[in-house]
Amino acid sequence: MKKLFTLLALGATLSLPAVAQMTPAQTNLDPSAARMEARNAHGTQLSTVSPQQAQANGLQRCANLPAYYKTDCEARVRGQGTVSGDVIGGGMIRESVTTLPASELAAQQRAISPMTLPAPRN
Repeated sequence: MKKLFTLLALGATLSLPAVAQMTPAQTNLDPSAARMEARNAHGTQLSTVSPQQAQANGLQRCANLPAYYKTDCEARVRGQGTVSGDVIGGGMIRESVTTLPASELAAQQRAISPMTLPAPRN
């Protein structure tokens, strides 16, 4: 039994490098996602972004939101509210709280039209 356990442990150890060297195309990703991951992994398209450009990019992401969400989104991008987490832990969470009278909140929620998502790129 001890020999069997040792053999299994040795086999698992030898197979790990093979798994680590799999390309995205060899995983369970769909082909377009695999190609995108491979392109992004090369890093040649990455460039340094100034804090001003990063803020402009954040504000641009807020631009398509309904007015009900847009104001809070822009406030978080500008640094208002609280921040928790870190990039290494999986991301930074920015939170802001807006207090409204119940009647105004209900009116704003009724005014929200459904959002449409862009078609996936291939």
